[in-house]
Amino acid sequence: MGPLHPKDLNIDHAVDESDDVDSDFASTQKRLSQKRRAAKDSPEARLQKALPCQFLPNTRPLTVSDLESVVALENAAFPNPEHRASREKLEYRLTTCPELSLGVFCTVVPGQAKGWQIETLASAKPVETHRADGAVSVLLAHIVSTASLNETVTDSDMGFPADWRARGGKSTELGHQESGRTIALHSLAVVPKLQGCGVGKMIVKAYIQQMNNSGLADRVALLCQDVRSLLSCVRLIIDNFPQYLVNYYERFGFQSKGASPAQFGGGGWHDMTLELPGPSKPPF
Repeated sequence: MGPLHPKDLNIDHAVDESDDVDSDFASTQKRLSQKRRAAKDSPEARLQKALPCQFLPNTRPLTVSDLESVVALENAAFPNPEHRASREKLEYRLTTCPELSLGVFCTVVPGQAKGWQIETLASAKPVETHRADGAVSVLLAHIVSTASLNETVTDSDMGFPADWRARGGKSTELGHQESGRTIALHSLAVVPKLQGCGVGKMIVKAYIQQMNNSGLADRVALLCQDVRSLLSCVRLIIDNFPQYLVNYYERFGFQSKGASPAQFGGGGWHDMTLELPGPSKPPF
């Protein structure tokens, strides 16, 4: 066999393959880098970065013993006083129908959280009596509701009787209606430091599931404002107030029923409802 000519070695083809390998390697590295950035910026990553401990949520119904934390969270999450419930209204709802509320808590060891501040930390209660590390259960998010006889939330649903303590929680035309089959969701609140980290989504999903499985109601109703009517402060709303967004609740299956006649907080609300299919029936 005679000497090989350079073109017989298919040098051009060899160079092309090398270029392809380099290109594939660069593309792979770019994809991996993008995935790392996406993971770093994910809601889960932001949540863990904002907490001084591992996020192991404890989700449970609220009681009136949680009042101090609920008030602190309500005030922090709703800067506009007209859009948040008063201390007495929250006390009324947690006393009268605590089974229609839900809270997301996280265990925090004060000694491991030096310098970490959150609005509900001061009112957090010990996880266990005489626990050596002093761990406390900190409220991160809550949902507070009442039952209604209406299919959408009305101003009477938003109120409460002035003499509710003397009545012992018995229904009047205002506030919670014991025989109501509509859950009037009044407050979805997440501590500001954790907004945009997926906590709101988590508690809404958990709440819908629990209310559906309980068989206590046929639907969940709420009031929210449409972001399109608030274009002057869209950025503020998206970052801090998902309860204003019609689209936010539509992700969970809520349907817009149009403008609401309710005048709570100055009006301008939309009615939204979610029909509950009810708990699954066991097979025969």
